[in-house]
Amino acid sequence: MQAVMASDYAIAQFRFLERLLLIHGHWCYRRITMMICYFFYKNITFGLTLFWFEYHPSFSAKPAYNDWYMSSYNVFFTSLPVIALGVFDQDVSARLCLK
Repeated sequence: MQAVMASDYAIAQFRFLERLLLIHGHWCYRRITMMICYFFYKNITFGLTLFWFEYHPSFSAKPAYNDWYMSSYNVFFTSLPVIALGVFDQDVSARLCLK
């Protein structure tokens, strides 16, 4: 009982372990890898546009975006794709993962 109280999560029976590891583990791994690639793409795109803008006016320290655009960029391009991917993404069915 103490092991269950000290753990992050516990399963009631070992028969649930197969589904947890094979199905949900596969889906979670795929979602994490897609989000890492997406965040690298998003940040590189944002950084390159800032660098290109600073190069164009000869590094005058003029802001490329006002604060409202930077905040909305991070809200829309960081939170919404994560929610959409978490809700809608299942590359293979649960039955196929168990095979």
